[in-house]
Amino acid sequence: MESDAATTVLGHRWGWLFALSIMQIVAGCIAIASPIIASLAAVAVFGAVLILTAVIQLIHAFKVKAWPRSAWYGLGGVLYAIAGLMVALNPIGGAVALAVLIAVLFIADGVLRIMFAMAARPIAGWGWLIAAGIGSIVVGALLLMGWPADAPWIVGLLLGINLIFTGVMYAALALAARGSRPAVAA
Repeated sequence: MESDAATTVLGHRWGWLFALSIMQIVAGCIAIASPIIASLAAVAVFGAVLILTAVIQLIHAFKVKAWPRSAWYGLGGVLYAIAGLMVALNPIGGAVALAVLIAVLFIADGVLRIMFAMAARPIAGWGWLIAAGIGSIVVGALLLMGWPADAPWIVGLLLGINLIFTGVMYAALALAARGSRPAVAA
């Protein structure tokens, strides 16, 4: 009965999931067409997130001065700022470091997708979740095998491949949910 409820909820929102899948496939194609630009864009976003995290952490550290460990918390913010600036000032070095981070992320994401697929097994299209999980694990392993020489361009290429795999998986899941939604009485 639980799988029927999940299919019903997903079935009513299949259009949003399908739209997301199209956006991911298009973004993946763009990343594959320009892998170095996609790598540098990923590094720029990563650096911006680190700097934003630093700013928020430093503001918070100054707001909780009475907290006995606020100085250590503030030092953490300074370290985030340094890392963010290093990535921003040396994007190729950032791409090399980001390659390892993305590889680990892809492998962990793949394992989680496979675990989710096993839990969602009665839902139509669950096999696509397994395929996407295996694809993520393979992409992560390939990235680690070519590191560091391939990092400047392969980050963008593999990011594009992963986006396409994810987009196809979401499209298949959305279309399966669309086909299994209950008919609405007129």
